[in-house]
Amino acid sequence: MTDKPLKKEFEVQWSDLDPNRHMRHSAYNDYAAHMRLKIFEEAGINIKLMEELKIGPILFREETIFLREIGMQGNITLTVALSKMREDGTRWSFYHEIFRPDGIKAAELNIDGAWLDLVQRKLAHPPKEVVDLLKSMPKTESFELSKAK
Repeated sequence: MTDKPLKKEFEVQWSDLDPNRHMRHSAYNDYAAHMRLKIFEEAGINIKLMEELKIGPILFREETIFLREIGMQGNITLTVALSKMREDGTRWSFYHEIFRPDGIKAAELNIDGAWLDLVQRKLAHPPKEVVDLLKSMPKTESFELSKAK
């Protein structure tokens, strides 16, 4: 990472486990999605504001690379950093890492998305405060900034 990634801890819930007593595959993505929305919320871009602006995030791709099992052994730690972005903020990619309580990396997630106009149901240009938030986020070492189309 070029910057220190944003970090949050979450307690693993019983409902996150599968019959093999390890975290079910979709729970990894649920925690990552929750973390992204919390980061937006903490920056003042909450659900209410998105409703007023009539925009919301939309995903094109979620890739999860599973490295180690996670069980009910305590809190997991998630990190997030921006890995790609169009300069106008219309498209973006996030890179997450998930760590077990013992500090071992359990998964990596790559997320590609954009903003959806909730009325027209088409891709949208985000307002300045959303673009500014994206620009201020920690970036991965391989961060790519591309020209707006």
